[in-house]
Amino acid sequence: MNARNPQTHEAEAYLRNSENPTSLYVKINGSRRRLFINRNEGIIGIIAKGKRKKGYVFNDWNSIEQIHYPTGSSKEERERKLVLKYQKLAKRATFTNNWLEDIAHADLTKSLYENHITTGNAIDGKCIKLSTLAKYCGSSQMDFFLNAVKTCCRFSSCRFDFCGYDGSLWCEPHENGTVTAGFNKEYRNCANGYYYLLINDDTLIGYDID
Repeated sequence: MNARNPQTHEAEAYLRNSENPTSLYVKINGSRRRLFINRNEGIIGIIAKGKRKKGYVFNDWNSIEQIHYPTGSSKEERERKLVLKYQKLAKRATFTNNWLEDIAHADLTKSLYENHITTGNAIDGKCIKLSTLAKYCGSSQMDFFLNAVKTCCRFSSCRFDFCGYDGSLWCEPHENGTVTAGFNKEYRNCANGYYYLLINDDTLIGYDID
């Protein structure tokens, strides 16, 4: 059986989204508590009771009874901002495909999932730069990948180590002359992981988790 990570809690996903504030109020055991994230370290903490600044590492997500989102940060508004983020990035692409067309014509009153842009998951809006991947896969593999996108050719890289995962780049041409390309970040020796699509010439963005 392939290993899978448990579903990321909504509060954790909110804090790890770089477009959101670095703190979030939640209700735990009937009390209003403040969570915070150190994005440089990727660590989420909780302010200790009776303290204003001192806290400790937090990971008991099941203890959260309610999330108090900031005013103006309703679920609908967050979804709208994510769709706008995809549209802003997609405008920089020098290539096209059906997925990018879906992004361009997305309904801002609907979520990424409802617009068929992503499968609706914890990596919605998460970006990876090609310049970052090139440090792991090597310049030759990245050049092959970029050339495949430019010439609309099929390509699949060798697996390479990416932060403890198996990484691979791919490119798939279509009969209409367009191309879809992406990056797979999978658990070691299995076919489950995180999947990103190329949204413009230098950026990949979250699409699916399996």
